[in-house]
Amino acid sequence: MDLNFSWNFSAPELFAMGAFALVWIIEMAYQFYFFDRPFRFYKKSHRKGNQYTDDLPPVSVIVYAQNDAENLIRFMPRILNQNYPQFEVIVVNDDSTDDSKDILTSLETQYNNLYHTYVPEGSRNLSHKKLALTLGIKAARYDIVVFTNANCCPPGNQWLSSLGRNFVDGTDIVLGYTALNRKKKERLSFWYCAYDKLLFTLRYLSFALIGRPFMGESSNLAYRKELFFKNKGFSKYLHLHYGDDDLFINEIATRKNTRVELADEAQMTAFYDDNYEAWKELKLQYDFTSRYLHTAAKAVFGFGKVCDYAFDILFLFIATWGILHNGLLLVAAWIPALALFAVKVTIYRRAAKILHSPRLFFALPLFSLAQPWVNLYFNIIGSASRKKNFTWR
Repeated sequence: MDLNFSWNFSAPELFAMGAFALVWIIEMAYQFYFFDRPFRFYKKSHRKGNQYTDDLPPVSVIVYAQNDAENLIRFMPRILNQNYPQFEVIVVNDDSTDDSKDILTSLETQYNNLYHTYVPEGSRNLSHKKLALTLGIKAARYDIVVFTNANCCPPGNQWLSSLGRNFVDGTDIVLGYTALNRKKKERLSFWYCAYDKLLFTLRYLSFALIGRPFMGESSNLAYRKELFFKNKGFSKYLHLHYGDDDLFINEIATRKNTRVELADEAQMTAFYDDNYEAWKELKLQYDFTSRYLHTAAKAVFGFGKVCDYAFDILFLFIATWGILHNGLLLVAAWIPALALFAVKVTIYRRAAKILHSPRLFFALPLFSLAQPWVNLYFNIIGSASRKKNFTWR
């Protein structure tokens, strides 16, 4: 089929191209302003462009464990052997039925800075995770508490130092990052899980880096204990099983009291028996609690989703119209689309590189198109199982 090329555009064609150009500019701004920000921050910290303290404060590390006997054997020595001047480790054993208690007792004979406590059996109508963390915080002797899970492993002995160096005057909260462990033989679903989790992470890290922190992840998080008591702990959300990290940080974080730490030494790795099932459970949890978050991020990224849909619709319309009526419109559709795709790929891949996530390439367009439908699916199944999120059920 021969294409007709003409510089004479009708008013509707000019309007469509103008709208397409506007949405393209917004999409580009999103990529560079938000999604590329963690990478630029990472590079700046490597150039020693951030202010840190050499006077590392004493910290209490609180480790949440539930039937994690094997993980305690594998990962606790890595946490207990941190190169840090003064710290203690408190493991809160949440009603485990495996050998966790015996393993912790044995480890306590080897490490004099290790302590453990437990959540009482049969605790009902409350969040076991929140109760466990509350017990750990009350047991902590130091003002700064660092949180992680028993299935998480630091990359070396500088994890605590990387977090602790951020507690300069005025800093009360430090947000870290946790990657999924990639097994040798992963299912195809893992690549989408890693893609979705990375975008989720970039959103909350980017907002924190522009001075609008609204959540963190309890697998790699630190804050001053006094904030917990000033906020009356998790009392505002005792009716929910979750929210110990995102909703709580949303309550206590401000423009000035929160910092982000993305150094390689500070990044945790989470080990799960099934990465897909773990990702699915976490996604359902955060999707549910997100409705309780008070943040401009929901509106900002909601608007971004609308722009994604608008860009796709306008692209299809202009490209199809170009094939039928004017080949210049086809060119006008493809050049910005390819430029935006190149920018998205570049920004995603360099973010994935610093955050130790699969870098992908050809799968990105497919995942980008699939994500709205996957999110819709999770919204549906999340609504159907909404009651399980409440402690009073």
